[in-house]
Amino acid sequence: MKQKGVIMRNVRTERNFGFQYQPDRYVIITEKDRFDVYGNRSGIVSWAYNDEKGMFLVMRKNGAVEYYNNADSFESWTTVDLRELSQACYHDQCKDHNCKIGWNFFNKLQQQAKVNFRDMKLAQSFVVEHEDVLDPSTKKPLKTVMWPSKKQTKTVPLPKELLDNNLKDLLFWMYHPVIGQVMIVYATEEYRVANVKDLMRLGIMI
Repeated sequence: MKQKGVIMRNVRTERNFGFQYQPDRYVIITEKDRFDVYGNRSGIVSWAYNDEKGMFLVMRKNGAVEYYNNADSFESWTTVDLRELSQACYHDQCKDHNCKIGWNFFNKLQQQAKVNFRDMKLAQSFVVEHEDVLDPSTKKPLKTVMWPSKKQTKTVPLPKELLDNNLKDLLFWMYHPVIGQVMIVYATEEYRVANVKDLMRLGIMI
């Protein structure tokens, strides 16, 4: 699922990057779609916390990648959404082994799921009535339950560029269906590619 965006340098951001470098290039997503109005209900492949980006990532079954600045952003989700997230595959992407932001939120979700998220103030689904579409069983305007849009960020830092000629040390790459990302494996390092724009770290212009 492609989204239009612009590449910017030195964008002002309040995100905490912890022990990681401060990015100087960002993708600002400029294209709007229906999920800016209604929540994406295509299902979740996996989710992760990435300390290099300083944000949470959610990989959707329709190919979309959602970015969230912090755990509080998930309070824009409904109870149904968060239960699905708590049951989805979590894949930690922290380079810094001391970074526990992702695991702390993962554990919080598991605990809250046991009590139906009663300690979290969450969004609510709502009903939309389609006056121009009749329900064949009732002959009245069709009503559908819709999910609110989520508090996603539209400013996403690009990963740090690798050194020139880095591909000579490449062992292999593959698509990992469980986490919904591409793995690029070197002899001493490996990278995850959730969005095609992450390939810019290899010097590839998208």
